[in-house]
Amino acid sequence: MAKTDYSRAMAYYRLSKEDKAKEVSDSIENQRKLIREYVSRQENITLVDEVYDDGYTGTNYNRPGFLSVLSAVDAGKVDCLIVKDLSRLGREYIETGRYLEKIFPALGVRVIAVNDDYDSSNPRQSDDIIVPIKNLMNETYCRDLSHKLRRQFIVQRRNGEWVGPYVSYGYCKSPEDKHKLIVDEYAAGIVREIFHAKIQGYSQDAIANTLNAEGILPPSDYKNQQGLNYKSGFQTTERSAWGVSTVTRILKNRIYIGELIQGKRGTPNFKIKTVRERRPEEWTVVKNNHEPIIDPLMFEAVQQMMARDTRRSPNNEALMPLAGVVFCADCGRSLIRRSVTRCRKKFFYYICSTHKRGAGCTSHSIEQSTLEKAVLNALRLQISAVVELGELLSSIRANDLHAAKKRRIQLQIAEKQKELEGYRDFKSRLVEALNDNLIDRDEFTMMRDKYRNLESTCSESLNALCDKLSELESADATECSWVEQYIHYQNLNELTREAVVALIDRVTVYDDKRIEISFNYRDEISYYAGLAADSMKEVV
Repeated sequence: MAKTDYSRAMAYYRLSKEDKAKEVSDSIENQRKLIREYVSRQENITLVDEVYDDGYTGTNYNRPGFLSVLSAVDAGKVDCLIVKDLSRLGREYIETGRYLEKIFPALGVRVIAVNDDYDSSNPRQSDDIIVPIKNLMNETYCRDLSHKLRRQFIVQRRNGEWVGPYVSYGYCKSPEDKHKLIVDEYAAGIVREIFHAKIQGYSQDAIANTLNAEGILPPSDYKNQQGLNYKSGFQTTERSAWGVSTVTRILKNRIYIGELIQGKRGTPNFKIKTVRERRPEEWTVVKNNHEPIIDPLMFEAVQQMMARDTRRSPNNEALMPLAGVVFCADCGRSLIRRSVTRCRKKFFYYICSTHKRGAGCTSHSIEQSTLEKAVLNALRLQISAVVELGELLSSIRANDLHAAKKRRIQLQIAEKQKELEGYRDFKSRLVEALNDNLIDRDEFTMMRDKYRNLESTCSESLNALCDKLSELESADATECSWVEQYIHYQNLNELTREAVVALIDRVTVYDDKRIEISFNYRDEISYYAGLAADSMKEVV
């Protein structure tokens, strides 16, 4: 194209998020003024249209405004593109060069970059070596900026600062600090209702249907109502609604117990825009980061329920108290609830699911009322014992209890160190035995590998104990929050679903109708009972 040819031009303006932070603004309006002033001085150029991309990075060419430029060119509406400088066109060296050297010339499009004094209709300028150098510098700018931002985000995540655009349902950004999460009381109330409904035995589908029937806005609509331009990747219809996946995500989200997990997804580098899932070990996890909405003990109980995938009978309003926690002592499979009618009266009982399918095992049948009565009595005894233990722990000075806990861990460390030395000593004697021909090479290799594994396992346990001791030394008090769970149910008069989920891990039924109950927090109870005994000895 000769320089005197008449050109129908389209102005293209781009402003990235980073550009907005500059002291010297590259605002859309400033770019517009510059280009219009330039066109006013050109006799052979007419500005027929203007498009812009606000908030788009220069490494992404799938920009709405830029795509409009290509559409106008394809439609034959324009044959000239004007930008403030080449960085407005793009900051990716190879792709920008491809547009300047191949695509636009092939389409007969004249490209003008005002501040770079570049005009592709001038052969000397279009072949100037400074153009690819400028494109390379623009890309280097993006690469350096990307590295700085990634490092900054890593530091912020490790400090427990929220760096995402939208926060999880139930929280909002603090007005004083956008990187700090505070509780959104309305949404938090809905989250609590969801967890309580799950504890009571309702399925995610039933919970979602209830929320929809009550007219509760789902998370995406609620965020938009709050003035956030939120779009969910999970939404498949124009009008969103509560669904199983939404409820499940809330029930599994550890943010509700004050734990902040970030960096679960990301792009490999600034050139690749496809977001990928990262491995769990690459996530940034900060515990006790913000105010929790759900008690951690309730949260873990819900996770346990979901792992067992307990389903509610369609004919019942709620789940039976022991559903999903009763197991066969022989085959390990769950016992299922069935009914039988005798003398016009219906009786309910539990029976081994393996036996019911005819796949072996024995019935292990036990009447529902008998089982529930036995479990209730055992549960009340356990609650009484734990409440008494809690009172004992409260009566012991915190410093004494703390010291007893440290001594117990120190004794465990000493035992592990002794065990580790024994493995190492045995390995050295193995070499001597081989040299003295007391064992052959195969025996040496077999025993060496065996004791290497034992040494490695022991060393890992020792490191874990040392870490535990370090955490304890930096702590001021002993946490026994699990005692509160038992205290909450100390006036239990009937077996409820909530009490079973909160306090019982599993109920095992033997064929002779004996039952064995595994309570939640049994390790903690055993540990603190021993700790209390040690502390009392020291006091005496």
